[in-house]
Amino acid sequence: MDRAPHALSLFAQRLDRAAFVVYFLGAVVPLGGLAAAVQGWVVPALPSGAARVGAFGGLGCLALLSLAAFFALRRMTSSVLARLDADNRRLETLLAASRKLADARFEDEVNRTAASCAADLTGAAAALVIAPAEKEDGAPRLVAAAGPDGMDAYRAARALVDVLVAPVLEQGAPVLWTGGPSDALAALAAVPVAAPRAGAPGAALAVVTAKTPARFDAGHLRSLSTVAALAGVAAANADLRDAQRNFFVHVTELLILALDAHQGEQSGHARRVAHVSVRLGRALGLDESRLERLHFAALLHDVGMLKIDTRQPQPRTVYRTHPALGHRMISRIRLWEDLAPFVLHHHECWDGSGYPEGLAGEDIPLEARIIGLAEAFDAMVSPASYKAQRSFEAALEEVRAGRGTQFDPALADLFLRLAAEGVIERHDGA
Repeated sequence: MDRAPHALSLFAQRLDRAAFVVYFLGAVVPLGGLAAAVQGWVVPALPSGAARVGAFGGLGCLALLSLAAFFALRRMTSSVLARLDADNRRLETLLAASRKLADARFEDEVNRTAASCAADLTGAAAALVIAPAEKEDGAPRLVAAAGPDGMDAYRAARALVDVLVAPVLEQGAPVLWTGGPSDALAALAAVPVAAPRAGAPGAALAVVTAKTPARFDAGHLRSLSTVAALAGVAAANADLRDAQRNFFVHVTELLILALDAHQGEQSGHARRVAHVSVRLGRALGLDESRLERLHFAALLHDVGMLKIDTRQPQPRTVYRTHPALGHRMISRIRLWEDLAPFVLHHHECWDGSGYPEGLAGEDIPLEARIIGLAEAFDAMVSPASYKAQRSFEAALEEVRAGRGTQFDPALADLFLRLAAEGVIERHDGA
């Protein structure tokens, strides 16, 4: 039966077959030619039978040596293939690790992914990410663990692991250690992981095994170093995203505070609209990323009002410019640019009678339709300078009356159902 080819090798061909062809053409054919020449010209010229036997014996020895060379070549080829397969498995694991780490959004997710990839790459019983002590006299902290033994392996030999990874945490020096029969661990390898930002302490990525005679070598250390380098970059990216998110949240909060002060009687309007919008979005099954964008778009939907002087009564046409003004303000900021269409179109109507562009039906972005309904509801039940306040029940009747004209009918029905179920309540308005 033919053996399966080495599917993971860099070359899919059967290299042992190629080796046989090379051997046949380079050794068997010339040897056969030599034997024919000896049989035709040399043997007849020999004076005695003993000489002839010697000639045939020499040819036989050459044949045996050639056959031995073939098997040695075949064994060497298999060994090379095995190394290629192992290298390619490591490369495949590293590529998978790179993809997973690139997708990690938070530092703890980076640590868990790095530990999991290190365990897969080395076949270790446990892979650990260990951070420096938070206090000067404290012990190193385990922040992530993976592998078949995981936390159990660390608990069983914590004191030894902490001592062994100390040079990694303090000096950034890799450690390769093999234990003796009386040690709690059979082997450990550890490398430094760069800190996500300057001045912050780095961590250590370690793999351990408790079974003898298992050991780690320089190849494992190189593989670990690659994972650690990828993890360091991923942690820095996660830290940058966190800083951007923090900036995003705080600048949004500052704008909302300014908007509340600017709008006076409508203070809190943006937060209430965001609250109802997210409840509608969640009921529609929007994912968390989309819900987050909906939340911030709802908070910022009236940001254009900051450019309108509300101290004096203004014509309705002036107030109607606020979606376009808000769109212009936030579309220039990269962190907010994907929210700009929702701000621009939150006053469009399902039948096309809205503003600023008169879009109709599903041409209006879904998030803008949600915000428009939530804002209209809040305007109905809240004190405002341009509309009379309605009761909760009267506001629901107006939503029902506006389905298919002002509001997306499916959204209006969902809103009314959520109100009937108590998901949207009286205090969701003013």
